[in-house]
Amino acid sequence: MVGLLLATAACGGNLGHRSLIETSGRVPLAADVRRVRFEIDNGTLGFDVAPAREVAYAGGVRRAADTEAGLAQLEQVPPGFAAAADPERPDTLVLRGPSLPDGIGALLGVEMGIHLPADVELEVRVQGSGHVTVVNRGAAIRVDTGRGDLRFDNCNGALRAKTGRGHVIVVDHRGDVDVHTMIGDMQVFVREPGAQLRLTTGQGTVQCHVPAETAFDLDARAEVGRIGSSFGLPVEKVGTYGSAMVGQRGAATTKLVLRTGSGHLSLQSKRFE
Repeated sequence: MVGLLLATAACGGNLGHRSLIETSGRVPLAADVRRVRFEIDNGTLGFDVAPAREVAYAGGVRRAADTEAGLAQLEQVPPGFAAAADPERPDTLVLRGPSLPDGIGALLGVEMGIHLPADVELEVRVQGSGHVTVVNRGAAIRVDTGRGDLRFDNCNGALRAKTGRGHVIVVDHRGDVDVHTMIGDMQVFVREPGAQLRLTTGQGTVQCHVPAETAFDLDARAEVGRIGSSFGLPVEKVGTYGSAMVGQRGAATTKLVLRTGSGHLSLQSKRFE
């Protein structure tokens, strides 16, 4: 995706000077750090578990500029992550990726695989465009990206994620889920639902799969689109093009909200092995 970003930017004839540098590093985590936040301008990040109490990363940074002098300036920017404590939350370590110098027409794209302990909370902020993949986490996750696809596999704990434009996939999750995209589809498989399961898209289709025995309080609404379910709840037509499905099942221990501005909603039971 980062390569695509650079190619797209270069189509205007402005970023024809490019280079790539590989980088890696390790950042030990103090005993009082319970959360790590990653901040980048653009790029692709993948997260998995580290065996030691540290952050280990490896990958590369793609650089593109409109002039040879601009590229030379970019190449002076350290490619790794700069570590600093969050002054407002002392238990949070912030790892900031490389940023553009002021005043040049250029782009930096980070492509990085990152490992950190499963029990450390994870936050990711991508200011521009970026795909994010997170697997095997055992603590809370929060991801915000301006644009890009998001994927979460085999994670436990509260998940909050937002992308301006991109698809979202959640597989074998345990715990709360709150994900939003302005434009994009969602496919979500929740093995053990928590107190909240909220899936919203401005434009796209939402597919939600939960165990057959799930007890929930459902509020599903499509402004333009249809709603289907394997749980036997009635669907109400709303206006000319919209649909709604509202109802409870069992003790209603999970608040389940599905929304789309334009698209279809599906709530299905699934047997998890």
